Amino acid sequence: MARVAGIGSSRQSEVGMDLRQIEYFVALYDERSITKAASRLNVVQPALSMQISRLERTFKTRLFERTSRGVVPTDLGRTFYGLCQKILSDVYEAQRYLRDASGKVTGDLTVGLMPSVANSVLPAVLAEYKSSYPDVTLRIVEAYSGSLLDQLNSGKLDLAIVNNSSNLGRIAIMPLFRDYLVLVTRYKTGKKVPLEIPSQRIQDFRLVLPSQRQGMRVLIDSMLASKSIILKPEIELDSLGPTIELVRESDWATILPVVAVKRAGDRKLVRLQRIVDPEIPREVIVAAPTTRTPTLAAELFLKILKTNIATVLDR
Repeated sequence: MARVAGIGSSRQSEVGMDLRQIEYFVALYDERSITKAASRLNVVQPALSMQISRLERTFKTRLFERTSRGVVPTDLGRTFYGLCQKILSDVYEAQRYLRDASGKVTGDLTVGLMPSVANSVLPAVLAEYKSSYPDVTLRIVEAYSGSLLDQLNSGKLDLAIVNNSSNLGRIAIMPLFRDYLVLVTRYKTGKKVPLEIPSQRIQDFRLVLPSQRQGMRVLIDSMLASKSIILKPEIELDSLGPTIELVRESDWATILPVVAVKRAGDRKLVRLQRIVDPEIPREVIVAAPTTRTPTLAAELFLKILKTNIATVLDR
């Protein structure tokens, strides 16, 4: 474990701090709970408490106030947090430099994807990525935005592809792509329908929608509220595949991002109508920990992902 030496002391073992203590401090600061921080770090709680106490004892200061509801950073702890983030960022950047300098793309990469993205391009992305970078161990986690952000915050993901929202907290983000929502209905041969549909008309359909705890449903309800439209779906279903299959085989309708169903629409499995008045745009972003610079393996994955999504949307 690397050690950051204390200034002006010959007894490094007493006044030094190591990267493990810094990582433990940052995790506890982020989570405000010893239980959650220990889970995030995959260590036992006593080990975490011991390292924080040792850090405070070594420098004769208090970084947290302990309460019945968890821990609260002191003023000194808040300032120290900013310094620790910079230290960890520099360390990760140095590690990345050494890995990338070899010219060989290696390492582990765990990426979280929303179903709408995974359903549209994941097979093609995986095939291209593993063909180009066979030495990367790649793990894909499919879940909705809220779950992915929880896993990202707990350290289980390197990247998460999620819907943009105001609840991102201390997470680094970058835009990935922007699409829009469409009404999805059963394809009927010989029946012509307009390419667009006013939002008021959506109420005429039997709807199956995600539940209200999902970001997609929040987006739909908030945008339609501007027209005083309140949708009352007969079915709430938080699973993309079964939703599309139900619509394809019956007279049910749903609302989905165009990227999630564009291929099915091109194959005439379902019919898509762009919702207007108001249009419902969606912004998809890449979320990553603020304390870590994305690795070369991660950047190359995002490049392939973005190219494949652009191909789908361009059609």
